[in-house]
Amino acid sequence: MSSFRFIASIHEQLRLGGNRLEQLGRLESADDAIMLYQFFYPTMKHTDPIRMLANEAASYYDVVKDSLCDDEPWMTLASESANNGTRNYTCGYVRALLKVEESFSKVAEQFNEIEARLLWRWAMHGKPVISKRTFFGTLARLHSLPIHILQSSMTIAMIAKVYNNPESVHGMERWWEYGMSPAPMRWKAYTSLVPPSENHYAVIVPEGEIKHVYQGKVRNRNGLLISKSGVKSGLLKQDGVYREIVTVSKKESHKPNHQSSYTVVLDSVDPKKAFFPDGYYNQRMMSATKTLMTTNKDWDDIVNALQNDDVRSVRLIPIDGSFKPDAIGGYVMHADRTKVFLRANMDVMGRGPTYLQALDGISEYITVGETEHIPNWRYNEDLDRECIVIEVAAVRVSEKGQLLNFTVVGRRDDLGITDVTQFTELVERGMQV
Repeated sequence: MSSFRFIASIHEQLRLGGNRLEQLGRLESADDAIMLYQFFYPTMKHTDPIRMLANEAASYYDVVKDSLCDDEPWMTLASESANNGTRNYTCGYVRALLKVEESFSKVAEQFNEIEARLLWRWAMHGKPVISKRTFFGTLARLHSLPIHILQSSMTIAMIAKVYNNPESVHGMERWWEYGMSPAPMRWKAYTSLVPPSENHYAVIVPEGEIKHVYQGKVRNRNGLLISKSGVKSGLLKQDGVYREIVTVSKKESHKPNHQSSYTVVLDSVDPKKAFFPDGYYNQRMMSATKTLMTTNKDWDDIVNALQNDDVRSVRLIPIDGSFKPDAIGGYVMHADRTKVFLRANMDVMGRGPTYLQALDGISEYITVGETEHIPNWRYNEDLDRECIVIEVAAVRVSEKGQLLNFTVVGRRDDLGITDVTQFTELVERGMQV
């Protein structure tokens, strides 16, 4: 039977920032790993230690709860533990203890502070010291197993396979044969202001909740089951097709208090197709790719699309990109990547263009562009200010740091000289490939 002292020591080292591979590498059996998993990620309700303390102190629950006044109340409770050594209880004994013992003091005196931190964190369902996804990813690395397989089925049964029958995990690479929802692909941030050297499809991701649908079940990015609301019933059928979707909420103009929703399919993977599993994106999403923009032809339009309020991001998917669970599927661009903040330099009377300047060092400026119009700008207003900051969406920048294509967003009175973009940063952006 696993020792609670052993599990608590791993928890403490992780809490203090210890190496995850080293600490989880101490787990030598499925029993130890499963017990740690159950204490780190509790699902059952246990006796509430705050209620135990309130009963013992003959006080109100809320009064005791407010007195802890801590983001991590389990830490405060642990400070009331014994100062002596451990009694080295089994995990089974600890789990049963809170079911039968009603006195907080009698429980606290049986554990030292290190053990108590895990005990009360577990009892109060505190935020785990590492995420469940990280736990399974680390196990995969320790045992040289496919990370996406473990993260697509984060269960006790999977932990048992890792330790007792790792060969069976390799067989699960064929997720469609096991009815397992594949781990979604990952996306690398794209920060350059010039298009990638190779041609990519640009997939607009609207604002909304990204969901993953397979065999009638809906999951979030971490693989947890979530509500089916907002998902078309046709997408919930058990047809063996894995789909990544976005549920978009929309207010109806003729019904101000009513919100409708619709679903956008970002990707669809059908194992029954002849080109599976190596089919390209234009094969998986044939009808959609006919109207998609590409980075070779439509770069400026792609970047400008990021300025729309209803656009969450833009994915750049290689023309020959195939679906590989948990692999890098391409790039993702967010609106913030184009933002730069420049000083406005204009004529006092408002004649001629406004010069947009980047900061060169501490107090010098270099003009990188000019504009005839700044939204919501009133001339002769605060022109004595040393630095009036303008927010600009820089679509394209030259290697010399000059704005080749940009959109002026507007004046930012909440910003000052220290917020102005450095000229060297613009040069670096322009040189990125």
